[in-house]
Amino acid sequence: MIPYRKTVWASCICLFIAGCGGGSPGSGPGNAATPQAVLLRGHVHGGQSPVAASAVTLYTVNPGAAASVVTTAQTDSMGDFTLNFTCSSPGLSNNSLLYITSTGGNPGGGNNDALGEMVALGACGSLPAFANISEVTTVAAAYALSGFATVSGTAPNLTVNVQASSTNTTGIANAFATAAALADAGTGVAPTALGTSQAPAQQTLYSLANAVAACVNTTGGGSAQCSELFACAVPGAAFDGTSACGGGTSIAPADTISAALSVAHNPGLVSIAGVYDAATRNAVFSPALGGAPNDWTLGLNFTGAGLNAPSGLAIDASGDVWIGNSGGSSVTELTPTGLPVTGSPFTNGGFVQPAGIAIDASGDVWVANAGGTAASVVKLDASGAPVTGSPFTGGGLYNPLGIAIDASGDAWISDFNIKGGGITELTSTGTPVAGSPFTVGGIKTPTGIAIDASGNVWATDYKYETVSELDSSGSPVAGSPFASGVLGPFSVAIDASGDAWIGNFIPINTTTGITELTSAGVLVTASPLTGGGINEPEGIAIDASGDVWAANEPGNSITELDASGSPRSPGTGFVSGQPQGPANIAVDASGNVWTANGSGNSVTELVGVAAPTRTPLVSHIMPGGGFAP
Repeated sequence: MIPYRKTVWASCICLFIAGCGGGSPGSGPGNAATPQAVLLRGHVHGGQSPVAASAVTLYTVNPGAAASVVTTAQTDSMGDFTLNFTCSSPGLSNNSLLYITSTGGNPGGGNNDALGEMVALGACGSLPAFANISEVTTVAAAYALSGFATVSGTAPNLTVNVQASSTNTTGIANAFATAAALADAGTGVAPTALGTSQAPAQQTLYSLANAVAACVNTTGGGSAQCSELFACAVPGAAFDGTSACGGGTSIAPADTISAALSVAHNPGLVSIAGVYDAATRNAVFSPALGGAPNDWTLGLNFTGAGLNAPSGLAIDASGDVWIGNSGGSSVTELTPTGLPVTGSPFTNGGFVQPAGIAIDASGDVWVANAGGTAASVVKLDASGAPVTGSPFTGGGLYNPLGIAIDASGDAWISDFNIKGGGITELTSTGTPVAGSPFTVGGIKTPTGIAIDASGNVWATDYKYETVSELDSSGSPVAGSPFASGVLGPFSVAIDASGDAWIGNFIPINTTTGITELTSAGVLVTASPLTGGGINEPEGIAIDASGDVWAANEPGNSITELDASGSPRSPGTGFVSGQPQGPANIAVDASGNVWTANGSGNSVTELVGVAAPTRTPLVSHIMPGGGFAP
């Protein structure tokens, strides 16, 4: 990659309220110290060229409300700007999340009113010494903040609003951390190996930055480069093979920030070839992709950290990802940016081929041990230490595979036994509930398990090809078990309306797919669904907008369906981030999708593709439910 031009500043750059040292004006005996302003300098790039006369706006994120403007500036003839403010100003603190946009300006050949770029800075109290705003930081911010960002106004007078609900401050903070991991706000450069094991993510990021740069380095939205990017960056667009797209199903964006967000929101629906062609028009960032990708998801792959045939996967309230390693008899905990936490992987808990994993409302982690002669369930506290009495072995546990937590904190475990299994219920202290194990309602060889908002327990049975539903007392509901449209069911997830979505994994019949049943067990029209790259889905999850996400274990891919069952992923599924044998899948509060890759000894993260969703999963069935899309 060509290095960015760096400006050396002789003056001191103050990052904190305390200033650069020495007394502030008015300080001394009898006088209160005056907080010094933060002096943040930066540069706006168009490709590798400075952008002059660009409107620079510094925003702060406000929980539950629209972002507000902190201060503004304009770039000089060299693309440089200075922002003066203090983290103690009204509405700000050291923890306030800040981002900068630059709109309009002259990248060298004349004014470009379609130019829009941005950078996610992070917390006010730990800003970089210098901010580089470029197409790279724009794409990084668009993907990481995809679930929170909207654009209004007409270029160049754009308002970029990054907003989360008042109950999702953690999700948006983690999204800013992800943006920083994708592109350094101070240098504007993406790391060589995003994730821990591959470079294609950097190449994808730089290709997308090149597509944006092709438009930025023109004189406006009417240029051939901008016209191509804008027309290709919409769902349903079709590339003509030369330089244009047509047939999009939504209004084309009119600025480059909106274009980047449109691709991030619709990575399998935009014209893949058209966006790639736009990226070849001004390839200033390198290394880039050598050809059009399968899709425009930005997938990261994480290895190491004790990951060994990972199976179960769940996300806690802080956004940490917990993975059961069935091949390593351990549990790995990763931060929201994919780094192992101190002490991980955890091995001191009596783990034997851990399979299903779930997290309760207190942050405790429940792990189903699928192997060994003494089947058990391990419970860890949030620090990874076994709780008193763990592992638990009562209640008819035989070969526990799946696990789910109800609103009262009880754990429900599916016990797979080819000769006849059941459903075990344990209280929050691990005590078996009377009547456990439950074997009514058609339960024979249960695998997947989920709990709906009414407290009803849904369990899949791949061998007998049925889905059972029990009420909160363990009694079967009317009509259970359900068999219509169910073909080798393995996993189950419940949407906001109470419908059950079934991942049909084992190919007992010739056709597998995803089946949707109403809360009464009635087959929804058109089920089972087979589009979007569905290929024997082993894991299934639903985000806050109702989109369905499936981990295709033999297909090494991820499928996305909208709430009506229409595919949003391509015919091959999403394949970036190298999902190899993905077994389980989950969505976090930043809108990232995670899979545990059993045959790849890795974890895949698709950045910003889903609606931010409340975690842990038990929170969905509590008052407040999942986050609004």
